[in-house]
Amino acid sequence: MSPSLLRTIVLGLLLSLAMPGAGAAQYGGPGGARELERYGATTPEGRLMAFYSSALAFSPVGLPPAWRKWSLSLGIEASYVPPLSESQRTAGFDKPEATNLAPLFPRPRAMLALPGGFVVEGSWVPPIRMFDVEANLVSVALSRPLTRVRSFEVVPRVSMLGGRVRGPITCNAETADDGGDDLRLYYQSICHGNDSDDHFEPRHISAEVMVATSMRGGAFRPYLSAGARRERTKFDIGVIRADGSRDLDHPVLELRATRAHFTGGLMWLNTRRLRTAAEAYWAPGSLFTVRALAGVQVW
Repeated sequence: MSPSLLRTIVLGLLLSLAMPGAGAAQYGGPGGARELERYGATTPEGRLMAFYSSALAFSPVGLPPAWRKWSLSLGIEASYVPPLSESQRTAGFDKPEATNLAPLFPRPRAMLALPGGFVVEGSWVPPIRMFDVEANLVSVALSRPLTRVRSFEVVPRVSMLGGRVRGPITCNAETADDGGDDLRLYYQSICHGNDSDDHFEPRHISAEVMVATSMRGGAFRPYLSAGARRERTKFDIGVIRADGSRDLDHPVLELRATRAHFTGGLMWLNTRRLRTAAEAYWAPGSLFTVRALAGVQVW
């Protein structure tokens, strides 16, 4: 057994996972009082949380079409979640976290045109287990064309996102079996031989400005956007004891940060009612990914 892993096991049996450089407080989480450790986006733990927080961000993925007021569009979005290397998943711990659980993040979306040129977007990802994770996320956004500069339209947009993603990230039997004797010992000693019930809880408020133009009579609408996201995201380490209770010796991690993001995409109005869009999303220092959407106007 490596000395670093032995040190982790001893600390875990005594108190909790020791992570230097974090602010500590008390958190009344599931089961009782928990230690709350705060991280910035530049720390290893904060970078890992910011990566998955960015993967869930409610970005535009296309522009609101110029439909009549009270028009409603329904669609489905799919976002690619890039896999992380073992070193990226270690994040200051002595073992890699089992974070590569979902290669794609699907999300249903609705768009409603309001009077005055406003458009509201909404999404609810129901708690259905997919790719060994369960997400329950709600998102909403509001946008309105502000002005036009020659052939370019300027569209400000604000959005909010909140909810929870659950999965066996800290303790994962498959990861332990693939990782050799050290990880198997960790799984039996620290994880009590159980997969964990970790809770990843993002809270976002975002604002951005989109600049778009039209091509081929409005059938194609390329756009660029730049914005910032203020977030307060928690990761509740859900180690489960042999009796099924939550192990309160493990802390809750919190990320508080303001992050810039940029998008570039293209929307195609296939017909009067159908639209598709593709988008590249970049959060510097966190994530670069691609997203796609297909939608239909239902009235």
